[in-house]
Amino acid sequence: MTAQPSEQAQPRVQAWLGRLSPWARRGVALIAGAAATLGQAPFQLSLVYLLAIATLVLLLDASAAKPKRHWSAFLTGLFFAFGHFITGVYWVVFAFDVEADVWGPAWGIPVVVLLALVLSLYWALATLAASFFWTKDARRVAVFAVALLAFEWARGHWPFGGFPWLLSGYIWTPGEPISQLASVIGIYGLTLLTFLLGGAFALVADGNRSQIRRFAPIVASALAVGMVWGWGAQRIAHAPVDPPGAQPLVRVADSGLSQAEKWHYDPRQEWRVLARYLAASGPQDESHDTVLIWPEGAIPTLNFFTLDNPEFLNALGRGLGDRALITGLSRCEPRPRCDAFMRGEGDASQLRLYNSAAVIDGVSGVPRLSQVYDKHILVPGGEYIPFWSLISRLNIAPLQHIGAGFTPGAPPTRLVVPDAPPAAILICYEAIFPGLTPHGDERPGWIVSVTNDAWFGSGTGPYQHLAMAQYRAIEEGLPMARAASGGISAIIDAQGRIIRRTTGGGGSATAQLPPALGETPYVTQGNWLLLALVVLIAALRFTPARRASPGN
Repeated sequence: MTAQPSEQAQPRVQAWLGRLSPWARRGVALIAGAAATLGQAPFQLSLVYLLAIATLVLLLDASAAKPKRHWSAFLTGLFFAFGHFITGVYWVVFAFDVEADVWGPAWGIPVVVLLALVLSLYWALATLAASFFWTKDARRVAVFAVALLAFEWARGHWPFGGFPWLLSGYIWTPGEPISQLASVIGIYGLTLLTFLLGGAFALVADGNRSQIRRFAPIVASALAVGMVWGWGAQRIAHAPVDPPGAQPLVRVADSGLSQAEKWHYDPRQEWRVLARYLAASGPQDESHDTVLIWPEGAIPTLNFFTLDNPEFLNALGRGLGDRALITGLSRCEPRPRCDAFMRGEGDASQLRLYNSAAVIDGVSGVPRLSQVYDKHILVPGGEYIPFWSLISRLNIAPLQHIGAGFTPGAPPTRLVVPDAPPAAILICYEAIFPGLTPHGDERPGWIVSVTNDAWFGSGTGPYQHLAMAQYRAIEEGLPMARAASGGISAIIDAQGRIIRRTTGGGGSATAQLPPALGETPYVTQGNWLLLALVVLIAALRFTPARRASPGN
């Protein structure tokens, strides 16, 4: 077994951290974790994030010299991650303020704290696992990066489908050269390399090594980043450009209503909201657009379900003209029970409710329902309650006020859109999951993302969500049209660059749909390249340690 380092044998920085009291070290970890959030959107201060990660590695060095080194490593990771997630997902509290008289901060604040703690456990377990393979030399950076990546992968998949928010790879501004690497190794591969790069910064503090050996990893990392940047810049420079008119003109629109305003009870609320969307969409003879896109749950379901009211659909058709509309809406089955429920009869528990998106083709003012997609990945606690049969006895319901919650649909598939390439629709939460867009023969020509970011408030949440959606375009090599209620609606090219966008607060953005690229290496190889990268980096831990020369 490898001999455990003593505090006397430690480099100066690690020894200083080791002399701090346990709570002081945890305080440093907490502050470093909070600072790491500045690396995420909308700040994108990548260097601050890398330095925060380097600080975490140095704190783990100090933990390795403690008698209870594994417990110390666990707590170090826990406090770092808690500082990161409490500042990164604080906006969840805004969802509880939509109906402050029902929920409010009394629910929102403890929920955010609990969520941050749960997410932090993944990092704590990762640093605990790393402590069993920790070394005094540069190989510990490989241990650190692989352990963190493994548990970040777990966080993105389990439980209840996972929550891959604030992955480290997102610190690279989407649409810029370094972000293009996601087209090869995906966001998890970029996350792994980000951990490795941050760990390399920590090696500078290894004062018991020569300056050449201390700075060599930083120099090598800088060269690697420069090469990736150059490759990414070339990829962007050689992006195909369609001639005018080769692709449809797409308009993304938002009513500008807050979540509370949209769901204000009024006998004609659906009609009021429809008027706002039609005003934002403009008349067809002026806009010349071909496809309209409205956000998730654009029209509130208060007095009827949108697809079940002919009068409402006819009014919608008159506003569309000959344009196609892709819009988010709520859907109900079976129809007879739904009709009875809307009349105030029957039991909601006997219904199947879906968070859906529909393609509605307008032909001379007559709407035709083309295709429907039902959201596949639902938000735990927001769209359904896990273990409902048990929790229902506590009289707790999802924030959406839909009884037991929505029913999940089948995975996304390619949908036919009149006068436009086939599209795949991702509804809100689904845009944070890589690899959900269909591949092979079912590969679409573009991605439509409809989301309700009004739940996120006016903080950093909408910007984080937008950045993640941009990365889905990079990974897939597909353009995206994103309609966000209360957030940022945008038309994004296949390199993740924003072509047109709204500034939030309603309005619309119109642009010719950018061209799609061929299948990216990430699409064709999936996560095999990531697995190869993990194996290669993990193997570095088991290479023979280099002995320091007497002069070092």
